[in-house]
Amino acid sequence: MFTLISPGGLGRLKRDAASARRRGAALQIAWILVAAYNVVGVLDIVSTNLALSTGQTEEANPVMRAAMTQLGEGWIVAKLALQGLISAMVVWFPHPFVTGVFLLAVTTNALIVVNNLLIYWSL
Repeated sequence: MFTLISPGGLGRLKRDAASARRRGAALQIAWILVAAYNVVGVLDIVSTNLALSTGQTEEANPVMRAAMTQLGEGWIVAKLALQGLISAMVVWFPHPFVTGVFLLAVTTNALIVVNNLLIYWSL
């Protein structure tokens, strides 16, 4: 079984990532998904603020809710930093499995944006 802590695990991960980046199509797909992810991420911030401004809802994600409570408006910087880290990871390892899971995450986040906007527009 492959793990990072197995003998040679990190080296194998680096080799697999380099191999995935050499496949031009895989890297292009990763960059397209990363661009979409970051657009959706910014829309998520905007739509979350809009939905919360109605006073009719609250942040559903307990981690983000805690960040909002602890960081105030700084939660936006924290979310953007996390988006940057995730984006870098996907481009660093554009394996089809990684990009497939990432596509699912981007789609889910886009649906959350739509839901936030529906909450805002329904009032």
